[in-house]
Amino acid sequence: MAAKAPSLSEALTSGFLTCTICLERLRRPKILPCLHSYCQECLRKLAGGRKELQCPECRERVALPEGGVGALRTNFFINGLLDLVRPTGEAEPTCSLCPLIGQETSWPAVSRCLDCADDMCQDCASGHRCSRLTHLHRVVAMKDYLSGEHDEEIRKRQALQCKEHTGEELRFFCTPCAVVLCRECRLGAHLQHPCLPLAEAAQARRPVIVELLAGVEETVQVIRTGRASLEREAAQLQVREASIRDAVEQACSRAVQRLLAQQEEVLAQLADYVKERQKACQALCSDLEFQEQVASSTVAFAQKVLSLGREVEIVSLEQVICERLRHLQGFSWEPLATRLPCLEVDAEIEGSGPRLFHLEFREESPTGVPEGPQEAATKGAKKKRRKQQQQVPPAKEGSQMTVPPPKVPEAPLLTPKPLFSCSFWVKTPSDKKRPQVTGLCPFGSGELLVADEQNQKLKRFSLQGEFKGTVPVPSGVAPVSVAVVGSKVAFTAGSCLYLLNGEGGLVWQKALRRGQASHAVVGLGGDRMAVCVAGQLEVYDLEGRLLEKIVPEGSGERCLVFLANHKDGFVGSDWYRRSVVLFTRTGQLVAECSEEQLGECQPGAVCADATGIIYVVLRELNKVVAFSPSGEDLGAFLTAENSIDRPRVVTVAREGRFAVALSNGTVHIFRIRYQGK
Repeated sequence: MAAKAPSLSEALTSGFLTCTICLERLRRPKILPCLHSYCQECLRKLAGGRKELQCPECRERVALPEGGVGALRTNFFINGLLDLVRPTGEAEPTCSLCPLIGQETSWPAVSRCLDCADDMCQDCASGHRCSRLTHLHRVVAMKDYLSGEHDEEIRKRQALQCKEHTGEELRFFCTPCAVVLCRECRLGAHLQHPCLPLAEAAQARRPVIVELLAGVEETVQVIRTGRASLEREAAQLQVREASIRDAVEQACSRAVQRLLAQQEEVLAQLADYVKERQKACQALCSDLEFQEQVASSTVAFAQKVLSLGREVEIVSLEQVICERLRHLQGFSWEPLATRLPCLEVDAEIEGSGPRLFHLEFREESPTGVPEGPQEAATKGAKKKRRKQQQQVPPAKEGSQMTVPPPKVPEAPLLTPKPLFSCSFWVKTPSDKKRPQVTGLCPFGSGELLVADEQNQKLKRFSLQGEFKGTVPVPSGVAPVSVAVVGSKVAFTAGSCLYLLNGEGGLVWQKALRRGQASHAVVGLGGDRMAVCVAGQLEVYDLEGRLLEKIVPEGSGERCLVFLANHKDGFVGSDWYRRSVVLFTRTGQLVAECSEEQLGECQPGAVCADATGIIYVVLRELNKVVAFSPSGEDLGAFLTAENSIDRPRVVTVAREGRFAVALSNGTVHIFRIRYQGK
């Protein structure tokens, strides 16, 4: 379903550069995570001082950064296209160099320098070509420039300037930091970092977007097909309603007056069901149509960036585009299980016999025609023959019959089921920002320790949601992952590991080797801790000494972002392989849950209960799934039906209490009940 790549002239002449809020040309465009762009001032008015706003087109809610609308990502791609738009309704351009040489009036411009972006008269253009500094500049006729003949060439000459070093163009891309650099930046703090020229970096990231784009295009096609199927079902439902209505009316015309009440009852029941089903179909169809429009607009924008964007624009937008495409690629919906109404008319209408009408709602056969008595009888006969064929024939005389040994029944798998206990918000009166929970672990007897990165706090809550105070952290340090080690608390922030005593005093801090954005930490017994560093685990004691390094199998290709204890080993989320990996304390691989088992999603936070059952957060699917200790899929543990909305981190506390923290700072507590035990 690959769409035709848009041209530069189409992008400039269509409404692509128009703000849909003010219906004017975009000014200081800001791009939202949903890839829709608006004027900065329009977004400021739309936000109205709130900390979040809603996209006017797709209605997706966007949390504003600390600096408000002005801190949103600038759409350099659209800015580059806006530079090519010619002003309309103005006087003819005049020479911009005449005033610089003392001329009182500027002569009409007949040429334009594409390198200097200056309009020049005939004399200034001649001098521009003869200067030693500018004789190699590209000077074109003004009429050709205004006609758009040189837009492609101007587009290639556009370059973004470094905000920190005046006059320096952005030429490099730092792979670990994911930022664009100029020559001075490259020779400064990023000197030891692997960097690529912008052209190579853009070329390397283009296939990622192309692959995700293909997946979203397939999703759009599936949505379109599903919408068409819903429309056919609705039409079929209407046809069946009309057919049954005619049958009922014809039967009633031959019946006596005492049957009219039953006629109204049956028709009312039929009409109510059809109305309810049609309403459900229309609602789902409308939702699918809306999702199709959102996905199509996203595909169009991504195609424009790939085909028209410069390297720096592709690199700067690659992350937000990929996040949006992955989000759309994972879209799914539950089809409606429509039962088509069927009618049975009883011929015995004499006296006070049985009811004349029996309205049923049955699942439809694949051909769309319900089974009649003959088809049902045929299927029953076939089923009986198959059962007879499966019986063991008697043994012949003189032969020995081999009786297979009885099978030993396997122990049933324990399947966890949640039982809601309570819910609470981790925001406290002293918080200045909206909480963002990045770490969660059991603390003491019947408490939870919550790492709030936004407010730079470690908060204590009871399992009933009562705030118990905080564990002080060093000033200016924002904790991410947290674990309890005996009577002490270990946490990571940035690329450092901290250990606090019971009162919050700093015992020591260690600088960790850079290699990933965040480092997960877990406690080992009461005297050690393990922290993820560049695909492996470093184990420290309470004195800060490095005891050992645990290298999981294939660690060179792994990036463990989340980590938890699992029986005699560990379980972690590998973001390189998009899998959940189980390994022993020596690094031996026990099992690995692949991306297919995770619904093609990036695994989030993980934890394990006392039975060894593993719980994995799938934020893209808005659920928490469970796996057996050997890696077998046990299905969904928590879904949207359990009020789960964008889960972030999870943990299992004492007494089988399961805690999950959501993106809005809410923590839900569930009791774990096991089926099969």
